[in-house]
Amino acid sequence: MAYKINLHITQKCNYACKYCFAHFDSDNDLTLAEWKHIIDNLKTSGLVNAINFAGGEPVLHKDFSAIVNYAYDQGFKLSIITNGSLMLNPKLMPPELFGKFETLGISVDSINPQTLVALGACNRSHEVLIYEKLSQLITLARSVNPDIKIKLNTVITNLNANEDLTVIGKEFGIDRWKMLRMKLFAHEGNSNAALVPSQADFDGFVARHYEVSEDVVPENDLTRSYIMVDNQGQLLDDEGEDYKVVGSLLIENFTEVFGRYAFDENTYASRYVA
Repeated sequence: MAYKINLHITQKCNYACKYCFAHFDSDNDLTLAEWKHIIDNLKTSGLVNAINFAGGEPVLHKDFSAIVNYAYDQGFKLSIITNGSLMLNPKLMPPELFGKFETLGISVDSINPQTLVALGACNRSHEVLIYEKLSQLITLARSVNPDIKIKLNTVITNLNANEDLTVIGKEFGIDRWKMLRMKLFAHEGNSNAALVPSQADFDGFVARHYEVSEDVVPENDLTRSYIMVDNQGQLLDDEGEDYKVVGSLLIENFTEVFGRYAFDENTYASRYVA
């Protein structure tokens, strides 16, 4: 099996989502040359055929465009997960890059500004991704790349579990909608324990939204089914509330590092069946 790997190329973000597990150990992003080395490492392994760019907010890496272009030139299938708020800025996201992504993933946890601010899904001025801006982003992406797939990621917490986001699916024709039960996280003084939803609340949210996308993927537990590389090029193991480093792709072959990861192959396969 060839895998999709998630490269969290930066932990910089203009949002401060309170549930987010992307609180890594270093504030220093790798250079373009170092990310090229990691991409070459993945290519040489023969185990990876797809890269998902994540963060933080990935467009905030100073070499974002160059990293994407390099990965594309190496033949990888590309996707991105973004909060969407900066994607209409051509300096950060040149519109032509939409043509290199097979999937545009957008984090949308609510369409209620008050909920988004309470979640920290806003900038320092409490500006959120309003509905109209989401519409503009999806329209732009499809105008550049008519074949691009639009995916939504919604993290279910106790703040948004009772909300209704079905209007998004009905209006925008979402190709895939991942509904993720928030994973408990505690690391370096950061914890999201206050936002943990009940199983019943998660199941209720999924049930209300199940018919509004061609492909709804409920994710009750992500543990060890997500191949995650942090902004220092380290493969992480998300077992438990803290993240452990498995190894560095800057100094070891990906094959060797991945071989030490207690990866849940079956759960991974169920997530990427489509």
